[in-house]
Amino acid sequence: MEKDFLTADEAASLLGVSLATLYAYVSRKGLRTRPIPGTRSREYWRADIERIRSRAKPISPVLGELQCESEITLMSESGPYYRGASAIDLAETASLEQVAALLWEADDQDLAKSSPPRSDRNFAMRDGALTGGSGIDRAIAHFSFLEQANPKSFDLSPTGMGRTGMDVIRWLTAILMRQGEASADPIHEQFGKMLKLPAELTDLARRILVLSADHGLEKSTFAVRAVASTGVTPWRAVATGLTVAAGRRSKFGYSDAVRRFLNDILSAGNPEEPIIQRLREGEALPGFASSVYTHGDPRAQAVLSYCDGIFARDPAYGRFKQAMHMAFELQELKPAFLLAAGFVGVRLGLLDLDSASAAARQELPPFLVGRSVGWIAHAIEQYKIGEAERTELLYRGRLPDKLQA
Repeated sequence: MEKDFLTADEAASLLGVSLATLYAYVSRKGLRTRPIPGTRSREYWRADIERIRSRAKPISPVLGELQCESEITLMSESGPYYRGASAIDLAETASLEQVAALLWEADDQDLAKSSPPRSDRNFAMRDGALTGGSGIDRAIAHFSFLEQANPKSFDLSPTGMGRTGMDVIRWLTAILMRQGEASADPIHEQFGKMLKLPAELTDLARRILVLSADHGLEKSTFAVRAVASTGVTPWRAVATGLTVAAGRRSKFGYSDAVRRFLNDILSAGNPEEPIIQRLREGEALPGFASSVYTHGDPRAQAVLSYCDGIFARDPAYGRFKQAMHMAFELQELKPAFLLAAGFVGVRLGLLDLDSASAAARQELPPFLVGRSVGWIAHAIEQYKIGEAERTELLYRGRLPDKLQA
């Protein structure tokens, strides 16, 4: 396993430069370092060294470009780091509001004391007409009206977008949970109250919210950054993320396969059989693949470690763990976060595995609400940079018989 940081000698050797040149790269080429505790030496971030070796563009963003570089979340084998703070550690104690303040670079007290956003006067009537729709569809339908009902939505300063972002998160929670009004209570407490959860399950919901907040430049996040560069409000930025989330090929769309897989595990006479059958038929196991983590998703490990304590005598969790053990025994597979969050959704009563009614309740509200915090962070960051310039499209279709002069 490669180290994330290298010593000065190792870094200079990889770059083929002297130590003096390496030190100059810190300011000239954006090479990031950190002190080695107990010494006067520093160590150097491997990713920056690899970037310099491949002559990639510098870290400093260029005005007008849609950025694939960010100061929001660092992805590593030990899990995401939100602005340098471990998401795994934050999940132990932080609220989603505190994580939002961190990612948005806002004052958490300012966000916490803001009043609930008001609804537009036709909200109840419109929501009644949308009763049969999914939570994502209902949220997208409501957001433009809620934006208009709250004039402060159009303050696109970082502070203004942060305040509006909290409005969006509160309303998204209310809509996904089919509430008629948004609440200023902490988001995890809202889930606990609406689902009548005991304290330990409310805390489990909080952990899912925090761990869902951001996961790098996924498709939905890239789409959010693209629209944010044009100057839309956080309402429309999150609506874009939700639209991508509803796509069949998105990671969120993949959650339906995970739901069916969980149903097979929890309803089979032998919970190991769905694992064995899929592997025997050459099928991939939903909820295990990860393009980021080679040694298992640390977010899933953090969730299941907590579940080990609170669900020690829970039969459903016992079946789930038995299936996970079989997957590891046969192919050394470890569950990804989506699979762990899916089981939590079942246990909290948020994910209905009944095939007759699952179409309307296959979403995971804490996952979507948590991820919206990250979408807003990326919207704020991209809007600061400016609108992306036009990208030329390479035409590969049929040529006209004659081009007009």
